[in-house]
Order: sequence, then C-alpha cells, then structure tokens
Amino acid sequence: MSGNRTIARGVCRLVLVRHAIAEGEGRFQGQRDVSLTLEGRRQLRELVRKLSRYPIRAVYSSDLRRARATAEAAAREAGVKLEMRRGLREMHFGCWQGMSWKQIAGRYPRLAVLWIKHFPRQPIPGAEHFGEFVRRVRREMRDLVAANQGRCVLVVTHAGVIRVALANALGMRVRNLFRLALSPCAVNVIDYFRDGVLVWCVNG
Repeated sequence: MSGNRTIARGVCRLVLVRHAIAEGEGRFQGQRDVSLTLEGRRQLRELVRKLSRYPIRAVYSSDLRRARATAEAAAREAGVKLEMRRGLREMHFGCWQGMSWKQIAGRYPRLAVLWIKHFPRQPIPGAEHFGEFVRRVRREMRDLVAANQGRCVLVVTHAGVIRVALANALGMRVRNLFRLALSPCAVNVIDYFRDGVLVWCVNG
C-alpha cells in the first residue's frame, strides 16, 4: 500500500473508504439512512490512524448518515472541509432494502434464484437499475478525478460504490463484483493518471 506524502503532477489519488459498522450490518441496506453502531464509532479511531499516512487534501462523502459520520471523523483529523455528494450513495435495492439474504430468499425465493443466476441483469422491484447505478458511480469517479488533479482525496462511501470503482479500474466484469471483499472501514487506493490507472490497495 502506498503512503507517499506527495502526489505526482497530473495524478489524482482516490482513497476510497467504506463506512464503519452501521445498524443492520450484513443486510441489503441500500439507501436506508441508518446510523453507526457503538462498535462502528469505536472503529473510527483506527481508521483515522490508517489514513494518517495519506496527504488528504479534500474529503467527499455519501450523504447517508453512516458514511457522513465516518467521513466527519476523518475530515476533522485531516483539517479539511467535508463535501457531501448524493451521487456517492449506495444502490437503491427497492423492496429488498433492510432485509437479510435469508429473509429475501424466504420472501422472494424465485426472484432470489433469478437474481443470482442472471446478475447483474435481473431487476429487483422498485430498485435502481444496476446499469444506471454503474453509470452513476463511474460519473462520480470521473468528476472527482477531474476536480482533483495532483491531489490525494478521501472518498467515504458504500461497498457497492467502491466495488464498481475497483472493477472499473481493474477491468473486471461487473458480474464478478462480489469477489471483492470490503469490510467496514476498508481502505482502497487508486491512482488515476491521464492515460491509465493503478490500484494500490484493496480492502486494507
């Protein structure tokens, strides 16, 4: 993992962090606006320590409470302003939001089987279309990189958003997104050059 204190001209380093442990961890929370748990708040001190190796010049966050609370701790320590971005929200999971996979499989057994078999093409009732979600995340990443040339910035968001960003950087098929482990407070680092990209860290 790179902890360089300087960023080369024309390079944007995005330090992508998943929020700390939130209420209902392990469920399809999507855009439900849940808070961090006590354990999640305890994680923030260690996260701040891990982030101290990076010369963070800006902090961006999803506007959902679990991400915002995580980002506030990091921004305060770095002494930089926090900017909220709705486009960094997790995918909306429609009727599955707030449910565990066991609950989903019990209540929507046929749909659950089809979703696994045909992911990411199988829609979920009331959910954001997966293709639209991917395009939203890619647009957010492009905008952040364009606005932060020569800088290292922190982006606090959600597992789905980070998986899409990493898959795009690594040239992975989106069908394989769930092969990327992302723990609460996981640190992921991507350098964006004018003509390429380099992934330094996944789930650190």
